[in-house]
Amino acid sequence: MELIGYFAALGAATCWAFGSMLSVGPVRQLGPIPFNALRMLMVASFLTLFLVVTNRWNMPATEDLGTLFLSGFIGIFLGDTLLFTAVKILGPRMAGLLFACNAPISFAFGAWLLGEQYVWLNVVGVIGVMGGVFLAIAGRSKAGGHQWEQTLGHSSLGILAGFGAAFCQSMGTLLIYKIMKAGQDPIFATMLRVWVAVIFLSLTVLSVKSLGGIGIYRQLTKRTVRQIFISGFLGMGVGMSLLLWGVNLASLGIVSILSATTPIILLPLVWFFTKERPSRTSFIAAAIVVVGTSLIFVAS
Repeated sequence: MELIGYFAALGAATCWAFGSMLSVGPVRQLGPIPFNALRMLMVASFLTLFLVVTNRWNMPATEDLGTLFLSGFIGIFLGDTLLFTAVKILGPRMAGLLFACNAPISFAFGAWLLGEQYVWLNVVGVIGVMGGVFLAIAGRSKAGGHQWEQTLGHSSLGILAGFGAAFCQSMGTLLIYKIMKAGQDPIFATMLRVWVAVIFLSLTVLSVKSLGGIGIYRQLTKRTVRQIFISGFLGMGVGMSLLLWGVNLASLGIVSILSATTPIILLPLVWFFTKERPSRTSFIAAAIVVVGTSLIFVAS
């Protein structure tokens, strides 16, 4: 069953890669919070309908509700808002690479708080992942000319948002680790967490005047709405459910590390869709991250 958990984590990473690319245009048009509010509303509605139709209304224990709500607030409301802030500023590839730092963070949480056992090669792998990320940051100026590789705003804010998203993602997953291990349905847990995010995102859009309120959505086209829906369906509906399923079947550290391969998967995808080969530094950084994740995975 652990092998299935590993494949589920890789599936989540692939979903996030496609979802991230589809998000660039809409998030730069609407802004991270209005974009994410609409995206999460679509995802929450779809998941709710799916659970009702399939009769999988597996309500968690009352004492677990607070933990799931907190996980949704930190992991999705804060985490996704920061992630799409990074996507807006830095583009999908760089944002995804920064988000890969959730692997070392989860590694540390797993060893420190959950008592998961690792060997020294795993630590070398963590250093490799971080080294690859920092190499990509250092080589940012050599990025290609496509709009997905261009910085829109302050790069330092984008980098900080990317690291913040990684931390929130790890914390959100850690909070519900025991609940998922106890057998909670991952799709139902995802639905609850997403609705929490919808509530806080909607309140933010309505209360912060600078975001444009409901009026910001008047500029939407059918194509943009379609992109947002597919992005949300892949990223949260499928990707997050796969991640939680993986956590349910395998160790938190390994699942988090495999799900952090999104930037590696993004490289060929960005190359294919933009018709621009990523820089040599991008490939080297991705290779270092691959070696790092391999050390953590193989030596565990």
